[in-house]
Amino acid sequence: MTHRYSALSIALHWTMAVMIAGAWVLGGVLDDLVPRAWKPMVVGGHALLGFGVLALLLPRLLARRSSARATAGGAAAAAAATPDWEERLAAAMHLLLYALMLLLPLTGLVAALSGRRPFPVLGLFELQPVLAPWGLRQTVKGVHELLANLMLGLVSLHVLATLWHALVRHDGVAARMIPGLARSGG
Repeated sequence: MTHRYSALSIALHWTMAVMIAGAWVLGGVLDDLVPRAWKPMVVGGHALLGFGVLALLLPRLLARRSSARATAGGAAAAAAATPDWEERLAAAMHLLLYALMLLLPLTGLVAALSGRRPFPVLGLFELQPVLAPWGLRQTVKGVHELLANLMLGLVSLHVLATLWHALVRHDGVAARMIPGLARSGG
């Protein structure tokens, strides 16, 4: 029997996945394509999605921990046929993804606080450039972009691994997090 993650873990996973994808599209793609007049809206939306990911990270980690404790062997327990090396690789991948979910919003925040002028977030509030005197902006922006590219690569590997489990192995691992994939009867 494949243990599924809790409904809360699944909802947080997919909500954050959509937010991360949206932040990447706004920050990495649209920012280069939109007219100058739209840039504050695009960059503000990117920042707001980043703040959302940061705000949901702790609830997601707590839900995952709770879900793992609530099932025999844990919701994240690997399928019986999964080799040990693959379990360790999956655990390392998840740890890196969670680290990036923390580091990307934090480096984005530091970059915003390091600008020359206040950073407006969709007219909701402004971040004041309190770190501007330190001259960190370009370095932190570079780190933020590097981390975003690393996130894109890891998410791509995560999706490929999910497809491997769903389409090649048929071992139920993908069904733990994807609604509608659960096998009937188990």
